[in-house]
Amino acid sequence: MKKLIMVAALAVAAAGCVTNYRNDGGDSDLKPTIVRDVVYEKYDISDKPVQASEQCIGILPFGLVNMFTLGGMAKHLADNVEKQGYAQTSIMRAKNGAYALACENAGCDTLVGVRYDVVYKWYYLWNEATVTVTGYPAKLTGVEFHKANLDCCCGKK
Repeated sequence: MKKLIMVAALAVAAAGCVTNYRNDGGDSDLKPTIVRDVVYEKYDISDKPVQASEQCIGILPFGLVNMFTLGGMAKHLADNVEKQGYAQTSIMRAKNGAYALACENAGCDTLVGVRYDVVYKWYYLWNEATVTVTGYPAKLTGVEFHKANLDCCCGKK
């Protein structure tokens, strides 16, 4: 009986797992060209720059990633957040908070010509990131739709 179990175990180990991926026609040149409508956003851009600062403290840093990140005056984060669970950098959070504060203070939708001034201090058990953002406030005033140009890829004239 032991020999039978050993032979069965060896057969399973020898077979292992085999995965085959097959995509018939995946490399063919017969794929249709996808043409989509284009949307352009219109902005009203101010000529006076706006500036805001944010400071965050990271606790227990492992490289640039912290176990915990504290601080910040922003009530919300900007849309360009790259948060990865609890592991986040204090620089990223401070940049995001400064961007959100600048937009909130200027009453705008986004910033154009953004410049970040980052001061990063790293210690063994914590780190500090102070970010100052400068940019020109821009408000979204409208959206313009352009139909797809089928002449360029379908051969229609």
